Amino acid sequence: MNLPEKYVRTMKDFLGEDYPAWQDSFLAFPEHGIRINELKTNLESFRKMWTVNCKNDPGANTLEAIDWIHNGFHIRDTSVFSMHPYYQAGLYYIQEPSAMTPAELMPVEPGDYILDLCAAPGGKSTELLSKLRGTGILYANDISVSRAQALRKNLEMAGASNAYITAEDPGKLAAIFPHFFNKILVDGPCSGEGMFRRKPDMISEWEKRGPDYYAPIQSDILRSAVLMLRPGGMLLYSTCTFSETENEDRILSLLRENEDLEPGVLPDHPGFLKSRVPGLENCCIRIMPHRMRGEGQFVCLLKKRCTSDIQKDRTERTGRKIYPVNNQLYLLPYGHMPVRGIRYLMTGLHVGSFKSGRLNPTQALAQALSADEWPRTLNLSAQDDRLIRYLRGESISIYEGEITSRDLPIRSLFDVSADKYALLPCSGPSEDIRSAKAGKGRKKLYKDNRRKKAGTGKDSELSMLYMEDILILADGFPVGFGSENRGLLKNKRNPGWRML
Repeated sequence: MNLPEKYVRTMKDFLGEDYPAWQDSFLAFPEHGIRINELKTNLESFRKMWTVNCKNDPGANTLEAIDWIHNGFHIRDTSVFSMHPYYQAGLYYIQEPSAMTPAELMPVEPGDYILDLCAAPGGKSTELLSKLRGTGILYANDISVSRAQALRKNLEMAGASNAYITAEDPGKLAAIFPHFFNKILVDGPCSGEGMFRRKPDMISEWEKRGPDYYAPIQSDILRSAVLMLRPGGMLLYSTCTFSETENEDRILSLLRENEDLEPGVLPDHPGFLKSRVPGLENCCIRIMPHRMRGEGQFVCLLKKRCTSDIQKDRTERTGRKIYPVNNQLYLLPYGHMPVRGIRYLMTGLHVGSFKSGRLNPTQALAQALSADEWPRTLNLSAQDDRLIRYLRGESISIYEGEITSRDLPIRSLFDVSADKYALLPCSGPSEDIRSAKAGKGRKKLYKDNRRKKAGTGKDSELSMLYMEDILILADGFPVGFGSENRGLLKNKRNPGWRML
């Protein structure tokens, strides 16, 4: 590989006698991996299912544990995993092993309010969501609306119900959420030196926009992150570059500017390359491709000193409430409502629409449910050709006795006894917010509340919603909805999610 001369000199100075081994690592193939979604399954169960499903394909059956990622596996062929029904069910996320490291090393506790500030396409956010175990709140932000759309799909596929997606400049968020989050992850934009083996075209980009270009951008993002971090909270900064200019220099500058910040302590691993900068040895590590089976990665953990009583336990803020908005249902975590003036692409879980006593559920709801949380289900084996055809968007045949039914009124699914309704800027990033700002719908909201006080209106309507759609399962895991008509299942899976 033809590396820029300036870059080679820098790496020789940085690595010393390790440089030849690092140079030889470019001859190896890039690593691939999957990370198991522990919101939906566990490692032992997944191993058993995968072994059964791939018994006729020994190559695809290979799952080798990533020794520094507790729920990660090295894999050989990503196409096998990307086209499998279990991927459509959100049981795992396909991700390069080193890229799993930041979310793995972020210390998450139940009830945390977490911000993933540069979140797209969502690999780190999905793991943070999994570690929250349905408690607390996750804000996943990306300044690019187009990248945030991919982020939304990945979070919905993972079963998110306590997440918000925004597409805003970090500085704007900092003005709205001062001292709000107790865990913040910044996977900052960078020159990408650690990805040269995997993406050689990034070399030419590095020559145009190297470390000096990205350093001020990274500093601005980190400054905004510190403003949003609560006392006692933790900030994890990561990049996929080796450059000290983009890594340790950004951290030293941030520490000088903020006396209430201090280095944290990252877990140790024999393969991690600790920082050689005095004072940062225990808070900064690198993953180097000649030392570990992954691409290049830098991770740093900082802590904000707790100097006041602003830090408090948020674990009591668990559970969720459902809010009807103009015949749409949204499930939101207790304790936090969307803030006006922010461009939201997702607010909690969009359950569906309701009309004339019937619920039209969303794909996001299907992904967030478990098999026993819906009245009517059809469970198909991952080996069943009908399941593949369903995932491709086709209608399929169903046979007598295949549908499992249970008495499950909507009140057993959601708490609809909320003592107030909310006017939310919901699924659209612009139109809904413009409506909210203009005050549209407030009169309707007022009338709904008056009907509620009289014992009628949306509250009573929700309690009688009829859920006629069938939840389709892949070996017990939801992948979408369908409607039955004379032995034929009409496909209601989101068209944008079809497996091609």
